[in-house]
Amino acid sequence: MLLNRTVAWICFILSQGTIAISYLVALQYEHAKVLSCNPFFQGCLNITDAGIYSPEGFIFRGGMIAACAFFIMWWMISHEHIHSLLNRTSKLNTTATVLGAIGAILLIIATAVLVPPREDINWTVHVAGATLFFLVTFAAQAVHIFRLYQADLKQHFSKQSLNAKLVIVLVQALMIITALTIDYLDVWDALKNAIEWWLALLIALYFLTSVWDWKNLEQA
Repeated sequence: MLLNRTVAWICFILSQGTIAISYLVALQYEHAKVLSCNPFFQGCLNITDAGIYSPEGFIFRGGMIAACAFFIMWWMISHEHIHSLLNRTSKLNTTATVLGAIGAILLIIATAVLVPPREDINWTVHVAGATLFFLVTFAAQAVHIFRLYQADLKQHFSKQSLNAKLVIVLVQALMIITALTIDYLDVWDALKNAIEWWLALLIALYFLTSVWDWKNLEQA
């Protein structure tokens, strides 16, 4: 498999695998605030609560910070791919890449402060970093798909890839609007938790769609 496509797979598997394993380990140790349910539909806890205490905290912090490094790598590969197709600089391409890298750095910061005990965690930094990660990464992916749909690039990407990216971004938009609304109204915490799990999955799926885009790239 091409190295570039491997990066796309790692972005998905490492991020989602880290979250899933941390949650299962937390359940095994019966740690506080971690309940047995389907968080995607029941919203019984947020992602953070599955990755605070030991030993799952080590898995969560290490896995997510490593995943963020691959997120940045993904944006760099994508930037170079689009640049090579156009043979010129694109402001929108650069904007998407910069926003994507900033989003990953914000998540690194938000994750790094999750060191127990719970009461000593800097929750202001964590919540701000995690929230901005979702918002900034959504903006990056929205700019990215907008650029891909323009005439000079659209012909180089399969309809399957473009449609998948577009659907992922549109669903993210609806979920973010819903989450911000219920957060403002201070209601339906379970729904807000469920949205967080879905947003993390959708972001990872967006990265994964590039396995279609990069299948013809030369092996690094």
